[in-house]
Amino acid sequence: MSDADDGKPSFETVDAQITVKGGPFEMVSMDLGHGPVRVWKHAPLNFRNFLEGRLQHWADRVIINEPVPEPAAYDDRRDVTYGELLAHAYKLAAWLREQGVGAGDRVAIGGQNSSGWITSFVAAHLIAAVPVCLNSTLTQEVQVHCLSLTRPKIILVDGEDANVLAPVAEELARRGIGSIWSWNSGKHLSEKAQVYVKDLSSISPLPATVEAVKSRKGFSVTPESDALVLFTSGTTSLPKGVLITQRQGMQHVLTASIPALRTAMRMGVPFEMALPAVHEPPAEAPNVLMPVPLFHVTGLLAIMIRMFVTGSKMIFMRRWSVPDAVKLMIKYNVRVITGVPSITTAILQSGLLPDDYEMDGMTYGGAAPPKRLAADVSERFPAAFVSHGWGMTECSGLFIAIGGQDYITRPEAVGHAIPIGDLRIVDMATRQPLPNTKLGILQVRGGCIMKEYLDNPKANKESFTSDGWFDTGDVAYINQEGILYLRDRAKDMIIRGGENIASAEVENAVAQDSRIAGVAAVAVPDPVLGERVGLGVSLAPNATATPESIIAEADKRLRRPARPVVCVIFKDGLPTNANGKVLKNEVKDIVGEQWKRQGGKPLGDPKARL
Repeated sequence: MSDADDGKPSFETVDAQITVKGGPFEMVSMDLGHGPVRVWKHAPLNFRNFLEGRLQHWADRVIINEPVPEPAAYDDRRDVTYGELLAHAYKLAAWLREQGVGAGDRVAIGGQNSSGWITSFVAAHLIAAVPVCLNSTLTQEVQVHCLSLTRPKIILVDGEDANVLAPVAEELARRGIGSIWSWNSGKHLSEKAQVYVKDLSSISPLPATVEAVKSRKGFSVTPESDALVLFTSGTTSLPKGVLITQRQGMQHVLTASIPALRTAMRMGVPFEMALPAVHEPPAEAPNVLMPVPLFHVTGLLAIMIRMFVTGSKMIFMRRWSVPDAVKLMIKYNVRVITGVPSITTAILQSGLLPDDYEMDGMTYGGAAPPKRLAADVSERFPAAFVSHGWGMTECSGLFIAIGGQDYITRPEAVGHAIPIGDLRIVDMATRQPLPNTKLGILQVRGGCIMKEYLDNPKANKESFTSDGWFDTGDVAYINQEGILYLRDRAKDMIIRGGENIASAEVENAVAQDSRIAGVAAVAVPDPVLGERVGLGVSLAPNATATPESIIAEADKRLRRPARPVVCVIFKDGLPTNANGKVLKNEVKDIVGEQWKRQGGKPLGDPKARL
């Protein structure tokens, strides 16, 4: 690809300057189990080196502002400094060692965002144990599945998760899973939890054990050692355990700087000037609203790890609420928001921020953003850096990104792979590579791709090619500039009379309607055409609409085969998982029931939709 016609240096030119030999982003080639891949030469080699070092470096800064655990008043909050968190982590790590937890042993962590969660995560890494990050929003049955898969030596949870797991404590013990401990006071747990869950506040490790942890006595880990277990979303089946090594997880320490660095250099800023502005920690770090759960790869590796780099303060919420989010933003001068696109959309549509409020950055990923979102952010906050990223749990977070004017002028683009990653498009049936502009399945390869699905050889065989390409299941194409455009999950493609209709095509058209807050396009059955397009939507604050008017507005922007035939308005918002990703299976079931009630007849004029 040659330099762009607008005079900007090409992405290849920029990446070559960023990754120059001898520089901070130098790359080397290694075989990490699936064939040769590129990794950052100067990334930290393990989580302990990184976490302990940053906690010591920023000791006097506040790392967390959080709600006081219930039953405290709803608005009661407290600060925790980096130094305080490290001191608590040393103590907990020493206690874990006294319980027989050592290098390579697994420690399950469950709960909402809190200092207790991060303390547990750091403590496990101080003794080279492997955190198992439980999705605390899942049902008891699914959490039992995740624990049975990983078999942790001990379980550390907050009060809410303690109440969920306590009734199955005996079953967990029979499966060889360790005891349950809570960092929240046991006085306020259910009766069952007070019997089966122990209180971490009472622990008192020997001073000699604490000193042994601090001096790294017995600490044994290599860059290829297991580092953590995360879980896939499990929206269509039981979650799979994603095993990530120390090296793979630590790649994000450098990867996180790439989107803003590329953007600055594409705007003409020399590398020598762009690097300190983007990569080096600011003298006064921003406060960051943290609505994404730490048990998700975005919250943990894409956001929390970056906060350790910059010494930022994370603002935790008791639960997601737009009015509460705005209230905290104003109170703590939060100028950076990250998460899924629906969070940014909700803040913009709320109208609750003062007219003169400014933002420094609004970044999002994890779901396809509406086509209009980049322009909406730019119009409301002209000085804010806006970016869109793509990644997976299996990719240890961010893998593809685009930001700034590149994104604003290409609002449907996902961007370029990070320098340590490669991407390609393959045929949906044959899995043979396709040329640019052809639609197919996205495959990725790189130094941050997971080690494996835990104890799941069938899934590993299906997901990895013999030369290390990972099959994402996403439908996409790469344009002539080398920029990736996602179109759908393969399983979510709507096939109408043999024609593929990407849900993103429909969703972008519907989202241009200012009344719409969220939209999901799903397939509904048709006896003649096989499938047709159905809609689930939620409305913006104070907006009113009928299904007929929503479809009529969408018709103006859609080709005939992609026009919806049924629409359901979800008054309480579209169903989502803990990370804010829409649960399309649930939407599909509800929209499908409405389609049946319509007798399989298109809403409005049926002749116009044949």
